Amino acid sequence: MAVLDVGRRSIQSFLGRDVAELAGLLERFDVIAGLHIRDTLRALRFDADRCQVVDLESPQKSRRLNRAGRTLQITPELLIAGTTRIRRPLGEPERMARYLSEGDHWRLARRIESDVKALHAFYQYGVLHGAVRLRWGFVDEMLATAWALPGDVSLHRRLKSAYEKDAVVDLVVGVAPGWTDPWWRAHRVRIVDVRFPEVVMTRNERGEKLPVATHEIQAIRPAPEDTEPWAWHRIRARSPL
Repeated sequence: MAVLDVGRRSIQSFLGRDVAELAGLLERFDVIAGLHIRDTLRALRFDADRCQVVDLESPQKSRRLNRAGRTLQITPELLIAGTTRIRRPLGEPERMARYLSEGDHWRLARRIESDVKALHAFYQYGVLHGAVRLRWGFVDEMLATAWALPGDVSLHRRLKSAYEKDAVVDLVVGVAPGWTDPWWRAHRVRIVDVRFPEVVMTRNERGEKLPVATHEIQAIRPAPEDTEPWAWHRIRARSPL
């Protein structure tokens, strides 16, 4: 198991006997999110009523594909990959079991930590959009979530606020932000129109307009005040958006 602490920007793995320490550590959190998290907390004998618990299970288990009754099973891996665009968001159970049986705790811990990073990105997207993204073949649709808590601000409100204030913002588009440096791929832009399901932005001093599908936006923040008003050094000449 592993715990990703958003406030402290830290990740800690718990293997073997260390798992016994986990319940005590969780007592300091106000919100605990994870995949099948209630089952995990129950196994740890942790009182889930002490805090807000967000289970990241799929809001929908399957989707009918055609009139013949062909059905797509919506696995956590499928939904997390479609939402975050992380190619392999979760470790393969067989490989992780092998690491454990061989005593390869270093590789096991690294894989578990990668899993919780992917889950964090998945959770952040679900809170921001109020939905997660199912992508498979011709299917590309949003599945509603109820993960947002009081104080969480939706993407729609953030974009509208930026537009009304004519504020410069950083957007991460496409693949989910990395954990170590979440904003290194950010696009610094001004929002000039909000018309869901897309937003129109300008990203250079000439005011060239670029429409972007809102479901491609992974993260947004006000541009830091200690940077240049228009910083384009991480934006490609030809936009991938």
